Amino acid sequence: MSALWLLLGLLSLIDLSESSNWGCYGNIRNFNTPGASCGIGRRQGLNYCGVRASERLAEIDMPHLLRYQPILRTVGQKYCVDPAVIAGVLSRDTHGGNVLLHVGDGTRLVQDSGHFVPISLISSSQVSQMTEELTFRIKEIQRRFPTWTPDQYLRGGLCDYNGGAGYVRGTQDLSCDYCNDVLARAKYLKRHGF
Repeated sequence: MSALWLLLGLLSLIDLSESSNWGCYGNIRNFNTPGASCGIGRRQGLNYCGVRASERLAEIDMPHLLRYQPILRTVGQKYCVDPAVIAGVLSRDTHGGNVLLHVGDGTRLVQDSGHFVPISLISSSQVSQMTEELTFRIKEIQRRFPTWTPDQYLRGGLCDYNGGAGYVRGTQDLSCDYCNDVLARAKYLKRHGF
């Protein structure tokens, strides 16, 4: 019986070390971010902003995000993106999969000026498509700014993902509200098992 407990303990340590260092774009636990703007907080019914607001919004979305954890891990490994970052994007864009944005002739997981359409589940292919788009934006930032750090690539990729190609013109654009909010949510979600 004690050998079983020892084995389970070792497996949990392996899982913790594996999930704590995911991603090719820096360690999100080390990111400093101011969190959500006051406008984001107000739109979500909060009377505060910053990291506290981002964490509260991630906490609200977490029960919905939990059903996607296996998908987030698989997609995260495929694209070398921390699953907590993917969860942070899903939290920001779809409230943890509760809504999907409908844009033009199709549905996408990006923030846009479309109409909200309630859905029951986001598919693995949709999460993969969203993450592929994010990594495309990150790689574009790497190509345009080859001397930047992995952390800056992730920040730039998130800002370009939300603001559109070419949004980031220099380091002054790396603190966009979308990036600050997603990273604060991702840090919270990372601390809670993502």
